[in-house]
Amino acid sequence: MDTDDTLSGWLDDAAEEHAHHHALLALLAETSRVLGADLDLPTLLVQLMALAEKMVGAETSSVMLLDEGRATLHWVVAEGDATAGPLRQMTLAVGEGIAGTVAARGESIVVPDAEQDPRVARRVDAATGFRTRSIVCVPIRFRGRVTGVLQVLNKRAGTFATRDREVLELIAAEAGVAIENARVYATLDERVQQRTAELTEANGQLIETLRELRQTQARLVQSEKMAALGALVAGVAHEINTPLGAITSNVDVVLRGLGKLGPSVAAPRPDALRVLDELLRTTAQACQRISAIVQNLKNFARLDEAEWKPGDLREGMDSTLALVEHLHRGRITIVREYGAVPLIACHPGQLNQVFMNLLVNAIQAIADHGTIRIRIGVEGSQVRVDVEDTGSGVAPAHLARIFDPGFTTKGVGVGTGLGLPICHQIVTAHAGTISVASEPGVGSTFTVRLPLAGPALTS
Repeated sequence: MDTDDTLSGWLDDAAEEHAHHHALLALLAETSRVLGADLDLPTLLVQLMALAEKMVGAETSSVMLLDEGRATLHWVVAEGDATAGPLRQMTLAVGEGIAGTVAARGESIVVPDAEQDPRVARRVDAATGFRTRSIVCVPIRFRGRVTGVLQVLNKRAGTFATRDREVLELIAAEAGVAIENARVYATLDERVQQRTAELTEANGQLIETLRELRQTQARLVQSEKMAALGALVAGVAHEINTPLGAITSNVDVVLRGLGKLGPSVAAPRPDALRVLDELLRTTAQACQRISAIVQNLKNFARLDEAEWKPGDLREGMDSTLALVEHLHRGRITIVREYGAVPLIACHPGQLNQVFMNLLVNAIQAIADHGTIRIRIGVEGSQVRVDVEDTGSGVAPAHLARIFDPGFTTKGVGVGTGLGLPICHQIVTAHAGTISVASEPGVGSTFTVRLPLAGPALTS
């Protein structure tokens, strides 16, 4: 009978031990599942605290991690609104209080009666207003090194026992790896964000560099165009004016000679002289027309004006209109609405380049017949120039890019996308602005505003 009782007791103990180990395995699986579900450190620690409180039936819990110098513990999670605020502002030195002692020794501590244990840090309860009755505190390790502590306070039923410590140690073992993974993830995420910010900044710099390169390209193209125009005008002026002067002089001499010979010539020769006179006068008018074209070219290019000087915008516009007349003759009506406008400090040749681009764009925008209206007047402290056409207009989606280098709405081989960017650069260099208002199918209006009190007249 005694033997049977002993065997029965042994079987009961074995069954209980088996049930305990089975519970620990289940706890291990649950801990791995919970702590492996999230890599965000604050969220992970909240889940860790909830799990610890649930498994040992504690009122509250907290996690303290060692700083980089491994001399101080700081609270990173504290459950309960009443204590969370003060604890986040507090630290414990390694060796201070129960948590500091566990961190220093690397051994778990169970405190059944906190009020009687001299190791308990009383200042924590004093700061939080929380009454600590009992404690279980276990170390958190990663690769054998203590990285923090996990502690639970005040068992809801009874007192903390050895099995509560074992449960917390099992949870802390899993927590050490999970916390380190979360820290690594946070570091990687921070590096990714930093690298993304660096790449974004570098990309922005590349975009800015590309924009500057395009502007430089546009300036170089403009410079080459103006240099080519200057060489052309110089050649035209030299090659045309010299023989033109001779022709004009000879025509004048012949006309005066015919005038003197007329009274002394008998019929029917006076009729022949009259025909010759008309032909010579037509030739003289043609010479004047050629001379005017050459002068308009010179006025447009302003080859002799490399410095800032007072310029007449109306005169520059008229000279430019004369040069583009062949592009619209017979199909487009030009309406000039010029007000009283004073001279302004400018590079007249550069502004004529602006007028040329705007007028050519307006002419090309009108497929058949239409009207281009040019208004020049004073608006406040500025001179305002409007070039309005009744052409095809610009789509709203294109308006924001219309002054970008390389952007064009014209067909391949028609536009380079540099005309309007050049206009923008020239106007900006004159401390002015250029804008556009357009409606598809109705037309566009380009507006240039230049200050009356322009830049100082310096080179």
